[in-house]
Amino acid sequence: MKKIRIGSLSDFPKDKMKEVRAEGKEILVANVDGKLFAINNICTHEECELHEGSLKGNVVTCPCHYSQFDITSGKVVQNPVTGQEIDPEIVYEIVLEENDVFVILD
Repeated sequence: MKKIRIGSLSDFPKDKMKEVRAEGKEILVANVDGKLFAINNICTHEECELHEGSLKGNVVTCPCHYSQFDITSGKVVQNPVTGQEIDPEIVYEIVLEENDVFVILD
């Protein structure tokens, strides 16, 4: 496992999400009520970038076909409007050290 620095705590404002890249992976980091969570940034439906969607509470909505994922678990909350069942998102562990934010990659 690798621990990769992805920024400072101040880079991730409360109730906002941001795309980061680490070791060739596109990762979506969201600050939900002051706690950071990370999932794969690419929707499992049609490969749209989730960071371009919206975040409401712990649910991120894909901008393309409105798939929804729980940012805390990667689980599908709602399948896309096409009705197709989709896979959950990969979840990444976030580690805080002082004001530095790291993501753990396999």
